[in-house]
Amino acid sequence: MHGSRPAIWRRPGREAALRLIALTVTLTAASLVAAEPERNWPCHQILVGRLSLAAVWSGPSIEGLDWRNDQAVADIVARLAARRTRLDDAERAIEEFGQSQGAGKTKKLVAVFAGLFETLNDERTQVIEGLLRFGAKQKELAEKIRAENALPREGPGKDSPQASSQDGETVARDLEWDLRVFDERRQSLTYVCETPALIEQRLFALARVIQRSLE
Repeated sequence: MHGSRPAIWRRPGREAALRLIALTVTLTAASLVAAEPERNWPCHQILVGRLSLAAVWSGPSIEGLDWRNDQAVADIVARLAARRTRLDDAERAIEEFGQSQGAGKTKKLVAVFAGLFETLNDERTQVIEGLLRFGAKQKELAEKIRAENALPREGPGKDSPQASSQDGETVARDLEWDLRVFDERRQSLTYVCETPALIEQRLFALARVIQRSLE
């Protein structure tokens, strides 16, 4: 993924990266009293698990609705849930679907929301679980980097000066490589950390359109 291992990764941000590692390890230690998932949460956004139905829906109850057994409903749920479907296209699709249902409009549209709520909530949960796994790996790498950064300061061991020099170079290469990986991973987080909120916003917007179509 990152190509061949460089001899030494030198750039002005190395000290800043090391400070970031130290901060990560410090925050990790400070979070031991938190719930297990929160310890591994790598984003600045507050961790919110499953979405609350009441936060996005004030329409009729969706309890017990088996939306999957209605192929027309299942098809439009899949289309609306896909982020490649623009919101304005989704709005038109909801309105057209409702108009095509006649007397069964309300029941069908509520089933559509039930499908969207379940589908997007599950998708959001999968993203969060992936972020938690990512956060756990970053914590492990931060601990490894802290240990590598401490090694050269522990003083010479029993090996010969030549062996000690070679060992020091190996440790330096490992440290620089791990710093690079850590930093590249951290930079890739920006968009992914926003994804749960984007899914929530999409669900909220679609719920508003469906509720408006019920009137």
